[in-house]
Amino acid sequence: MEDTTGAKVDRYIDYRKVLQRDDIDGVVIATQNHWHAPTTIHACQAGKHVYVEKPVCHTIWEGRKAIEAARKYDRVVAAGFQSRSMGGVVEALTLVREGALGPIQQVRGLCYRNRKGIGRRDEPLSAPKSVDYDLWLGPAADEPILRTSLHYDWHWVFNTGNGDMGNQGPHELDILRMVLGDPGHPKSVASFGGRFGWDDAGDTPNMQCALFDFGKEAPVNFEVRNLYQKDQPSVGRHPRDPGVGIHVTCEGGEYRGGRGGGAFYSPNGKVLRTFAGEDGAPHMQNFIDAAHRGDPSGVNSPVESAYHSACLSHLANIAVRCGRDAGASDIADELGRHGASGELGMECFERFSEQLDLWSVNTAKTPWRLGTGLVFDPEAEQYTAGPNVEAAQAMVRREDRKPFVVPDTV
Repeated sequence: MEDTTGAKVDRYIDYRKVLQRDDIDGVVIATQNHWHAPTTIHACQAGKHVYVEKPVCHTIWEGRKAIEAARKYDRVVAAGFQSRSMGGVVEALTLVREGALGPIQQVRGLCYRNRKGIGRRDEPLSAPKSVDYDLWLGPAADEPILRTSLHYDWHWVFNTGNGDMGNQGPHELDILRMVLGDPGHPKSVASFGGRFGWDDAGDTPNMQCALFDFGKEAPVNFEVRNLYQKDQPSVGRHPRDPGVGIHVTCEGGEYRGGRGGGAFYSPNGKVLRTFAGEDGAPHMQNFIDAAHRGDPSGVNSPVESAYHSACLSHLANIAVRCGRDAGASDIADELGRHGASGELGMECFERFSEQLDLWSVNTAKTPWRLGTGLVFDPEAEQYTAGPNVEAAQAMVRREDRKPFVVPDTV
C-alpha cells in the first residue's frame, strides 16, 4: 500500500495490540471462520465498532455470545452480507415478498462452485515461519494438517471452516432469508450430503442438500455442489441459472437472481423485468456511517440478522455430521416424509447421483450421510431430542483450546 498510495500502515501479528490503541474506532475482521466471533467479542470489549465477514461465527453458541457483546458494550457490529446494500437485490426481494409475482410456492437456494480437492499428505504440514501458528489456530483444536496448503483450504476442514455451506453459502442463505421476511431459526432441518471423488484431507461435504422448515407452507431448500464435471458441466446442476443465487417460484412467475442481479420470469420463462447487479460498495460505507453515529440501528446487515443466516449453514452441517450412512433407497424413503420439500430434495438427489455416476463414485464404498429427526428449540438454541442428540448439542458449542476460550459471560 505504501508503494502505491504513499500511506504507511502499521502491521501487527497479534490483533489484540490493535484493539489496545485509543486512536482506533473500528475494525474489520476477515480472518478464518473460527476467529470471527472471538475477535468480534474482544473488539466490542475494547470499545471498537466491528465489521465482520461472513459467516460471523463458527458455531451457534459463540455467535450468540458475539450478539451479547455487541449489545452489552453498545457497539455497531455489521456483517459482510453485501446483498443488503444492493438496491437491485433489495428491490426485487421486497417486491416478491409483497406479492408482485403472487404467493410464494417454493424457495430454492443454490451454491455451485467449481472447486478442486485439497490433497492429502502422508506427513503433517508445518506452518511457515512467517505464521504465528498458535495464534492462527486460536480456539481451534491442534490437529495434524494433512492438506497440502495451510491457507484458504482451512474452509474444507470442520475444525476451522464450515465447508461451502458455510463459506459461499451464507451469502445466498441470507438472500433466502430476506425474501422470506427474515425469519429466525427454522423449526427443523434435514440434510443429506457427502464428500465424493477427491479422496483428500477435507471433511466437509462437496455435495449437500438441506431442507429447512420455517413453519411456512412453501418448501425451502438449499443445495451445494463443488464437485464439477469438466466434460459435461450441466450434469448435476439445476437447469436454470443462476448457479449461485436463489430461485423463488410464485403462482404468477419466478424470481431468479443473486448478488449479480436477477430477473422476474413469467410461468413460460419470458423475462418480465430485470434487476441490475451491484458491487456492494455502499455496504462498507453503511457501516462507517453507522459507526460515526454510534447507531447500531442504522446497519443494513446487523450481527443478529447475519447470525441467523449463518446458523442455517451450521444447522445443515450438524444434521449431516450427526446423520447416518445411507443409500439411495434410504434417502428416498426419508425425503418422502417431507412433502413438497422432500420432492425438491429428491429432484436434487437424482441430479447429484447422475453426476456421481460420471465420476464413477461407488456410494457403497463412500456412502451419503443422511441427517434428520433432530429436534431444535429455536428459543433455547439447543437440540432437545432425536438420534445423536448429544453429539449434535456438542456441535452447538465446542470445547475451545485454552487459553483462547470464549467465556460464558462476555
